[in-house]
Amino acid sequence: MFKLFYTLLVIEYVVEDQAVSTSIIFPSEQKCYDAIGDGVLDNLYDIIADTYGKEIMMYCKKTPFPSSEATKPKERP
Repeated sequence: MFKLFYTLLVIEYVVEDQAVSTSIIFPSEQKCYDAIGDGVLDNLYDIIADTYGKEIMMYCKKTPFPSSEATKPKERP
């Protein structure tokens, strides 16, 4: 079994020259990247861009804290 680590989806943008950062926690790095890649956040990105401008970053950052979700390695032939 592999241990998975909680991963933060970090959203950074600027409001009136002040850097703002918020994060959402996921049970694994893969689930974080899935959220970014599935287009789920496209509407949120558009709303932030329309409201505050296009100076936006979204990225996944793995934490050192193991999650309770574990995964089994693929079986080898």
